[in-house]
Amino acid sequence: TLKDVETRLLNWILRRCPSPDGTSPVEVRLPGTKRALAGELGTVSETFSRTLAKLRAQQLIEVKGSVLHVPSPARLAQVMRRNLG
Repeated sequence: TLKDVETRLLNWILRRCPSPDGTSPVEVRLPGTKRALAGELGTVSETFSRTLAKLRAQQLIEVKGSVLHVPSPARLAQVMRRNLG
């Protein structure tokens, strides 16, 4: 199992990127509500929203409605590897 909500979310996003180690921008569509995705990740919507805000503040993602814009999947992968130790 993955360590925390941030790591689980990063993993979820990276699994949907065509090239998880690529540096080209990618868009990932959220499948339904944020609450449903939070449940899939084993958390509550408030924690999920805080985690998205943290990733936005680090400029790792942008959120526009139900679409996540990932400027560099490779940066996400780097953060996930760091989280996993």
